[in-house]
Amino acid sequence: MANKKMKLLVDHGAYGNLGDTAMIEGVVLRLKSILPEAEIFVVDSQSLKTVIWDFPGVFRQKEYNEYIVKSFFMNIFAGVPFFRRYRNCWRKVSRKITLWSLGRFFPAGSLSIANYSKTENKSIKLSEFCEQFDALHIVGGGNLTDTFLEELFKKSCLLLTFAEQDKPIVLTGQQIGPFKSNILKKALCRVLRKSNFVGLREPIDSLSFCQKAHIDAKQFEVMGDDSFGLSPADDELILNLLDQYGLKENEFLAFNVRIAFYALEQKRHLQQIAVILDKIGIYFQMPIVIVPIALNPGDSDIVSGKELAKLVRSAQILVMENNNLTPGLVKGILGKAFGVVGVSYHFCTFALSQGVPAVCIHDGDYYLQKARGLCGFWKDGRLALPLNETSTNQAVNHIVQLFEDGVFREKLSLEAKKSKELWYNIFDKQVKSYFS
Repeated sequence: MANKKMKLLVDHGAYGNLGDTAMIEGVVLRLKSILPEAEIFVVDSQSLKTVIWDFPGVFRQKEYNEYIVKSFFMNIFAGVPFFRRYRNCWRKVSRKITLWSLGRFFPAGSLSIANYSKTENKSIKLSEFCEQFDALHIVGGGNLTDTFLEELFKKSCLLLTFAEQDKPIVLTGQQIGPFKSNILKKALCRVLRKSNFVGLREPIDSLSFCQKAHIDAKQFEVMGDDSFGLSPADDELILNLLDQYGLKENEFLAFNVRIAFYALEQKRHLQQIAVILDKIGIYFQMPIVIVPIALNPGDSDIVSGKELAKLVRSAQILVMENNNLTPGLVKGILGKAFGVVGVSYHFCTFALSQGVPAVCIHDGDYYLQKARGLCGFWKDGRLALPLNETSTNQAVNHIVQLFEDGVFREKLSLEAKKSKELWYNIFDKQVKSYFS
């Protein structure tokens, strides 16, 4: 590799989500700093809007949906009458069977990639695709879970194929789990043991997973979120945007809510959340701005925010609906808030990493793990608020007490600086160890 330009494949799970995009930008920026001569191929998608395409040496790898890995067992019943109506169910089952079988009965590289070519209807083996690259970097996020089975399947197959070709594999900023399927959980244990390094973004459930998976202790470490690698936008841009909404630094509260197939539990709490917003808005005498992170039609924080805003009776509430929002801008906005309350992991992380108190409201297993992770990483159990276990008045008191805790703000400010330094140190060390 020393005598030629390294070709590095960067995979991720970003689809119209500013938090996921922040992680990609943070990772690619750092990779370019450490490996200035490398050619970095980043998986592209229609909903991925990012500045990285303007960086020299960064290339678009064909759109993710164009090379969905075919499950080995997917087409067994293709000719059976009435199979079409059960196709989606069988797709999930076949993914489980295939993941369990990989490395036992056939290599991951033997799987086919569907419609790889844009110009002709052909497929190639996954091994042929991976042969183009020298190494694999998987950007952080919450995709290593059976909540997102397609993402888990594709990333596992990709990782195993690189391992079969004896090429370096680094994952950073990962949340692992939760899992409902024990088969998929065990399959991921086996997959991750093939990687060179697994960087974790939280020290609770993800760390426990790696320990119980019998991964070598030198192969995993808590490093924090990959968005730590991205700085906020320029102050002037941030303040100009705040001015457009009539907001002033440190004189507004930010909020985020999400209703999606993986977060349906939040919908039944909307009325309770609206009352909480009314009360904290009046208490602090500050406007509340709903700041979106997810922008896809299926999990849009803007759509959920507008639905919530209709229920708020007294507090001044705004929805930041702006086509020009970027990860850096949103991160900067949250860094100017007095305090933030929300569902989104990155909404809270953007604030906390800049010393701004955040309360993660949650219900359901998927966001429970995210909330636990935030508390564990930032070392304060008050950062999580379970909506299904808390009355409205308890929630208001909880938020007010945290926001008014001056000692906590000072500690958080120091912790934010240390956390970013930790991320850079671990990231640089692992990339230099395996990709240089």
